[in-house]
Amino acid sequence: MRAGRATSSFPDMPVAVHICPDRMSREEYEKVIKELEKSGVQEGRLYHAAYGENEVEMFEVWRSQDDFEAHRDELVATLQGAGVNVDRIDVHPLHSDHPD
Repeated sequence: MRAGRATSSFPDMPVAVHICPDRMSREEYEKVIKELEKSGVQEGRLYHAAYGENEVEMFEVWRSQDDFEAHRDELVATLQGAGVNVDRIDVHPLHSDHPD
């Protein structure tokens, strides 16, 4: 799924969201996270992680695709404001919504 807004394919189930910028350094990632934290809690986000040194990508788990879609524009705008182009955002339904 591209970075643009999508219709909600998985409205009532948890989704995994993989955010894939063209290229994002750890410094740019830290800037993005600080900006997102200023906006407060992102309702519905259950988990966030980032990985990579010079090409950081983010992985999140949301309560539903609708919850993620409610914050997608803010996320993309924040990334773009930090000079980061979003190559794609993949959204996938989770097979299990519990940690074991």
